[in-house]
Amino acid sequence: MSPFSKSLKAIEKELIQSKKKPKDLVLFYKNFLKKELHHLRMEGALGASGKSIARKRAELFMVILTHMWEMALEQLFSPMAFEEPSVALVAVGGFGRKELSPASDIDLLFLYDPQKGAEDVIYELIHKILYFLWDIGLDVGHSTHQLEEIIAWANKDLQTKTALLDADLICGSKQLWERFQRIFEPSCINGKEKEFIEWRLEDLKEQHKKYGATVLVQEPNIKWGCGGLRDYQSLFWIARIKEKITQREQIISEKWMELKDWEKLENAYDFLLRVREELHFLEKRKFDLLTLGSQGKIATALGYPQKDILARVEEFMRHFYDHALQIYLIANTTAQAIAAQKKGFLSKGRTGKPFGSFSIENHSLEVVNPEKLTENPLLILKAFSFIQRWGLKIGPTLKIQIKNRLHLINANFLRRRDVRNLIRLIFSRKGQVGEVCRQMHEIGLLGKLFPEFAPLRCLVQHEFFHRYTADEHTLKAIEVIDALLGAKEAPYKNFASLFHQLQSPFILYLAILLHDTGRAANRRKHHEELSAVNAMNAAKRLRLSAEELSDLIFLVDQHLLMGQIAVRRNLEDEETILDFARRVGSQQRLDMLLLLTFADQEGTGESKNWTSWKNLLLWELYHQTSRALANREEFIIERRKSIEQIKEKTKARLSSRIDEEEVEAHFNNLPLRYFQTFSEEAISIHIELIHRFFMNQIDSSSNVLAPVVKWIDKPELDHSEVIVVTWDRLGVFSRICGSFSMLGLSILSADIHTRNDGIVLDIFKVCTSNKEFAAKEQYKNAFCKILEKAFLSESFDITEQLAKNRTITKEDYEGEFPTSITFDQDSSKKYTILDIQTPDKPALLYRISNALLELGIEIVSARIATEKGAALDTFYVLNKNGEKIVKEEEIKEILRNIRKAAGI
Repeated sequence: MSPFSKSLKAIEKELIQSKKKPKDLVLFYKNFLKKELHHLRMEGALGASGKSIARKRAELFMVILTHMWEMALEQLFSPMAFEEPSVALVAVGGFGRKELSPASDIDLLFLYDPQKGAEDVIYELIHKILYFLWDIGLDVGHSTHQLEEIIAWANKDLQTKTALLDADLICGSKQLWERFQRIFEPSCINGKEKEFIEWRLEDLKEQHKKYGATVLVQEPNIKWGCGGLRDYQSLFWIARIKEKITQREQIISEKWMELKDWEKLENAYDFLLRVREELHFLEKRKFDLLTLGSQGKIATALGYPQKDILARVEEFMRHFYDHALQIYLIANTTAQAIAAQKKGFLSKGRTGKPFGSFSIENHSLEVVNPEKLTENPLLILKAFSFIQRWGLKIGPTLKIQIKNRLHLINANFLRRRDVRNLIRLIFSRKGQVGEVCRQMHEIGLLGKLFPEFAPLRCLVQHEFFHRYTADEHTLKAIEVIDALLGAKEAPYKNFASLFHQLQSPFILYLAILLHDTGRAANRRKHHEELSAVNAMNAAKRLRLSAEELSDLIFLVDQHLLMGQIAVRRNLEDEETILDFARRVGSQQRLDMLLLLTFADQEGTGESKNWTSWKNLLLWELYHQTSRALANREEFIIERRKSIEQIKEKTKARLSSRIDEEEVEAHFNNLPLRYFQTFSEEAISIHIELIHRFFMNQIDSSSNVLAPVVKWIDKPELDHSEVIVVTWDRLGVFSRICGSFSMLGLSILSADIHTRNDGIVLDIFKVCTSNKEFAAKEQYKNAFCKILEKAFLSESFDITEQLAKNRTITKEDYEGEFPTSITFDQDSSKKYTILDIQTPDKPALLYRISNALLELGIEIVSARIATEKGAALDTFYVLNKNGEKIVKEEEIKEILRNIRKAAGI
């Protein structure tokens, strides 16, 4: 008798002896269940294994169901006339496997034989049991079938057949259960093995694809994701179908798996069950997605000791990924071997079409004699060169054999010339590097070949845009470069020609592999510096030439530079381009840096981050820098073309509509920077808007303080340009920003200009929250109304209105990120560049601009971005004297004001 049965009987006996036999059976079961489930919860908190708790929970419900069954029989049949009806209560699915998590389905099959008893009596018994279960609050899945029906249905529906593979008798007719056992295998399995196994493997493939196609997603699915519980379970279903293995330990005894791999597999499965236990308690429902918001809570519940929450999550998730990778590799490799009937594949060589030490079987590379790998470890690397060259997969035998010989890949091996040459060859094949790197990394070989990369394995990244772990992000970035070869779709096709022109991609691929290796040292900031050190070590080992070494170190050390300048700096500022060109140094480096920048951003997994706006900025920076690299003097001359020439062309363009005096005033009242920033066409549009604003000043029917707005849709660039003309006054910029925010629009950039005569000319590029252009017909009228209220009504409080309108969407990031406020004095000779990175909040930009305004800080231009809950804002600023902000006391005062106003 199980401990649960003893406990239940003891409580029942005590109640009977005290003459308090429960009239309310529902309350009796509820109290018993509550007590025992609490005990299980305490066992888990004290460190009990996931498998033991899941098994005990299943046994608990089996005991309750057995007791209910007996009570129901007593109520329905008199003791004298009692004859057990021919019906069996069967647990199926996870319940039948004796694996129940807190919110798992309790799936029941009522199996009956109508020839042995009246159906109405059987149905009355079934209904009584179900009503008991429902009354005590259990959500059960159930079906009722005759023996022939369930066999026929299992042959029609493979999900049902799978559930029946784990079926177990709870109580009821043993004879009927034994009949089912005798019939099930010959009727549902024999002769149907191929159909089931093909469906099982294809279903796994589809589920993997649905949940990220890699173990290393930021928010893994414990049950269905790669390396999840279903991978482990599928191994034993396939073993049962193909090899008639009914006990898990037979996997070892029949030589399908080595003992050390079995232990890794079982430990990994136990860990995932333990995590699932805590996740169900946390969510209070059946939920298997390990979200960013839940990871810290589960790490704490599991007793991870790190004081810092991010460090605690990192350690927990590293363990999770390690275990999931073991399941993914061991379970799936063994399942595929069993499916292909490769018994003894752990020690035997293959007999497919041979060439040298290898053979090809089913488009997979296998080894003829595994001992040859020990005698000559170079064959390990040659195997992957063959796999890459011919587009093969690594076979299950070769995979396990190499995994068991990774200790042969040591420092002496890596110093060999033939090894260096083979690594160079593998990383020089355009469009073929990503897949072979992924296969090497899966078994741990990539980290052996590049020890600098090894610590990235399963490393969680607490950043705004990364969907994957650091190692998976790197592999994705390499695959992005591969995808450029022959690409026909945007944005890939835009970069394809650059990649095609690159004579050798070796340094580019190597730079991508190493670019984030500095993250492993817990360097939250400036990880690129340590990555460059790692690249130096790898370069020495590979004996790179001086030019290759220089290019590699530059690419790794500066891999963030181009993206940051494109998005967060004023590309119309001549200094920005010339300084960037000086740091890049050559056209080839520029080409490789552009490709690396694209791959790095696209490889985050957040494809929506790569917008047409970003694409436009990056290419603008590339083309301008290319011109500066080709001929610096010509570039400067072109940038400083005659203002008089522009003025005369503008006068000619506007001659029929606007007096020359107005054009002269525009050119006399704005600095050189403005005319270098905008085209003659744009300048003409600005003058026309200012003319309209002046006309409103003499129109008695117009409000002289009302701004003039021009809205230009640019759907091909995924943004709209909004030009605002008004009188200079306190808080103009912040009120305009607030008006956009009230409509839910994101500001991509802002060019702020104030003429000497007090006219404000501000140009904004805006988009929707979906990164699409903000259609004029939908947004302009509403924007103008809000803006007029903001300028004309003293009682109109934008902060208050924004707080009312603000809604947090699911896309808002669940985690918290540290705020960063920096002052860049080097990137511009004329301006201090203020960079702010912080979690987004209602009216944040409005509050920041107001905080600067209070100190008399002039915002000359700005780049504004809000992505995935993160505000990434850059301001070009001057102090109230029109000078750069360099004094320490000024900087401290600005920091205090911004933090106070924005609540950061």
